[in-house]
Amino acid sequence: MRPRSLVLSCFVATFACSPEEEAAPEVEVREGTELPDGVEPALLEFRDDWTIVNSGGPLVSGNSVEVVYDVDRLTQCRGEQNGQPAWSITGYHQLGGGASGSFEAGGHSPSQGTEPPIFALEDSGDLALWFHNTSVWGCSAYDSDFGANWHFQVGASLSFKAGWITETLGTPRAGAPLVIAYDPARLPDCRATKYGHDAWNIKVHYRFDGGPAQYALVTAAEGNVQVPAPAVLDVPAGAGEVELWFENQDYYGCKTWDSLFGANYHFALE
Repeated sequence: MRPRSLVLSCFVATFACSPEEEAAPEVEVREGTELPDGVEPALLEFRDDWTIVNSGGPLVSGNSVEVVYDVDRLTQCRGEQNGQPAWSITGYHQLGGGASGSFEAGGHSPSQGTEPPIFALEDSGDLALWFHNTSVWGCSAYDSDFGANWHFQVGASLSFKAGWITETLGTPRAGAPLVIAYDPARLPDCRATKYGHDAWNIKVHYRFDGGPAQYALVTAAEGNVQVPAPAVLDVPAGAGEVELWFENQDYYGCKTWDSLFGANYHFALE
C-alpha cells in the first residue's frame, strides 16, 4: 500500500443545541493498519447456477475472503482411486495484477482439509479469481469466464477517530465498497437517554460528485447503549469523489455536526 499521510489545518463543526465556535483543531489523515472493528469477512459463493454472491462482509483492503465453490460448476475431470476422489479443483486469486495465490476448492484435498479456502486482501484494486479442475489421468478444465477470469473490485475503509485523526486503509475506488467507521467521541453532545437507554444515534451523510445526498447509520444499539457500527457504502462505477459529513441527533431534537464547518470531508476516488 502506498503511504498517504497528510495533515490538514481545518475547522470541525460541532453544532450542539447551543453551538459555540472553538479554536480549530488539526485534522490528521494517515494510513491505517487495521480494518475497523465490526466488519465481517467477505464470503464469495460460486454457485452451480452460475451466479456469484457475496453473502458476507465487504471486499475491502484488510479484510479476508472465504470462497465457497460448488463443484457442480466444473465436472469435466472426475474419477476415483481406492474409493477416494482422484481429481481436485484449485482456486486462484490475484489482486491488482500482482502475484497469484491458490487455495483448495473441491475434490481431493492435499492438506486433508486443514487449509480452508480463505485469503487476505492486502490492498485495494482489481481481484481476479479462476478455478482449475485436474485429475490424475491428465484431464484439465477451467472455470475462468472463458479465460477472462472473474473480477471483483476491492475497496477501502475510512476510520474517523477521536483526536481528529482519519485513518485510510487501502485506496477508495469507484465501483468498490467503502467502509466508514466513526468514533462517537468526536461528537460528545446531544446524548439524551430515555427509559435508561441511549436515545441518540450518529449518521454519515454522503454524496458522490455533488449528486443527491444519502445517509447511513454509523452507530447501533447494543443493549441500552449506542456503539460504533461501520457503514458500507456502494460507490458507483465512474465516480470521482465522495463527500462526507456526520450528524448526531437525539430523541429530543438536539443536533450536532462534524462537517468542517460546512465544507465537509472530500476524498478522491480512483
